[in-house]
Amino acid sequence: MPDAPAEGILLELRIQTPHGQPVLGAAVLVHGEEGGIRAAERQGLYRLVVPGPGDYQLRVERFGRDDGFDHRTLRATFFLLPSARGLLARRLQPPQNQRSRIESIEVEGGAVQLVATLDYLWFTHIGFPPTEGNAVELHVDGQAGWGAVAKDIAEARESVHLTTWIYQPTTELERPEPLADPDERATFTVHEMLEERAKAGARVRLLLWDAPVLQPPREARDAGRTAGDRFEVLEQNNPTERDLFPDEWALANRLFGNFQIGSYHQKTVVVDGRVGYCGGMNLKENDWDSRVNRLFDPRRCRFDRSGEHRRRVQAKEEKPDHLPRHDFIARIEGPAVEHLEGNFRQRWNHMIEQDARWAEQASAMAAPEPVAAQPQGSAVQVVRTMPAPFDERGILDVHIRAVRTARKLIFIEDQYFRSTHLSDAIADAVRTWPELHVVVLTIQGEAEGLGTGAWTRECFERVRQRMPKKRRGAFELYSLKVWDRDASGRGHLQDVDNHSKLMIVDDRFLTVGSCNINDRGFEYEGEINVAVVDPPRVRAWREDIWRSHLANDRRIGGGADSDVAIWMEHAAANRAFARSLSDAPRSKVFPFVPPAGRAILSAPDVF
Repeated sequence: MPDAPAEGILLELRIQTPHGQPVLGAAVLVHGEEGGIRAAERQGLYRLVVPGPGDYQLRVERFGRDDGFDHRTLRATFFLLPSARGLLARRLQPPQNQRSRIESIEVEGGAVQLVATLDYLWFTHIGFPPTEGNAVELHVDGQAGWGAVAKDIAEARESVHLTTWIYQPTTELERPEPLADPDERATFTVHEMLEERAKAGARVRLLLWDAPVLQPPREARDAGRTAGDRFEVLEQNNPTERDLFPDEWALANRLFGNFQIGSYHQKTVVVDGRVGYCGGMNLKENDWDSRVNRLFDPRRCRFDRSGEHRRRVQAKEEKPDHLPRHDFIARIEGPAVEHLEGNFRQRWNHMIEQDARWAEQASAMAAPEPVAAQPQGSAVQVVRTMPAPFDERGILDVHIRAVRTARKLIFIEDQYFRSTHLSDAIADAVRTWPELHVVVLTIQGEAEGLGTGAWTRECFERVRQRMPKKRRGAFELYSLKVWDRDASGRGHLQDVDNHSKLMIVDDRFLTVGSCNINDRGFEYEGEINVAVVDPPRVRAWREDIWRSHLANDRRIGGGADSDVAIWMEHAAANRAFARSLSDAPRSKVFPFVPPAGRAILSAPDVF
């Protein structure tokens, strides 16, 4: 410990994140009666000399990419007091919920040792820590997303770990032969790909949701109970129970009791512990499409459809079995992969400990190896919603933090928009920042459903009613639709099955994964997302998504105000088209307002 200087008192400060990791490159300033003194950083410690005992104010700031904050500023007061022993150090006790705070302060060896926590701006203190140096690719729709997964699985040498909500062995990850018969396309199905990797020596572990009543497909059952084939399968249930009806329907809830309604909804793939995927797409036949979302695409037919049937779809004589589908999946190389693997390992080993079905054929997983950072990589945090016995709510915290940080644009693409938690946070944000744009893209059918539409309307109104009156008309929900003519020349306008779970804030922050914008996903459903902070990349992703939705409008890219105006221009033109169904729509983006008059039939966290 260095001796105190001859004049003044030496302060040594250690600044850390909520996960206890050192914060480097911070601006540390201490103010006293004689003015401000800036600390110098050396080997992870910040040092400065104050003139003597007194009251001091500590200010710590941390800037990230593009000179933007990536931690919350710390402002705190501490006292250096003379005493019979020489010097006492005390801090002003912060509120319990204040995470940027002085954790400890003490005098040792003539110097003052101070430890402070600098809270994250975008990330959460819950669960895995954020990591730097991640190479992230955002794949839009199944052709790109599952195509990338297929290539990485084909190169697996040691392990392939997958978890999904629904598993259909006949899901074709790649679809290069759209008009072939089923036996010619079988080699592209996920189960055959996994079996081939297991036979080649890789350890394949498939973790499924143990759905009440329903059985997993035969192929998964056979793999699970077969010993020595290097293809292991386990299931995990979600024990969460909830009252079905709103609180005011107490009698109905007493009559019907609680329902076990939680699931494990996570969708991740980790290959050889080096590359990971996190997104919203299930390993399910209908969870595939190209970015074009063509209405008549034979690749969206059921696996068992013949080549002849598919040729009729290609000729626009009939529609494919599955709706146009839209979704996202992130591919990651870097330290965050260790946490995607860690989530899988925690769940997998827990089920072995619980002696789950087929556990005797399953091998326990060792702790994942650290993954090296990638040059020029992004800051990424793996965040989760986890039910008992894990009890984690990191995804909700990340969403709320991002919304509270928003100043220019909140862009949401989601299957649902019915979270009371998030809509209240958005309502507070638009009231605080009147020029903040909120663009929500969801499924019109879900928003207008008899059983669930009431909560969408409720959440929509929570936001709209708190907007400044002059701007209320600017907040609408939007949906994606595609249009084409069939072989007879008759036009068809078709909803896109938007299965996305994505939010972008201020072109700086993105979160994508399995968690929907509904309270069950935020509170108890087994979910996993990645949160990414990287302004150049996030802006490029958002602009790419908007160009795709807006018929490659070349004007996109002028900033939030300009881009939102272009978005609304397209939506207005398509509203007029939908009324007349003449010519063709301008793009895929259509506006709608959820209808009033829907009765709230369930508790907010059920659907």
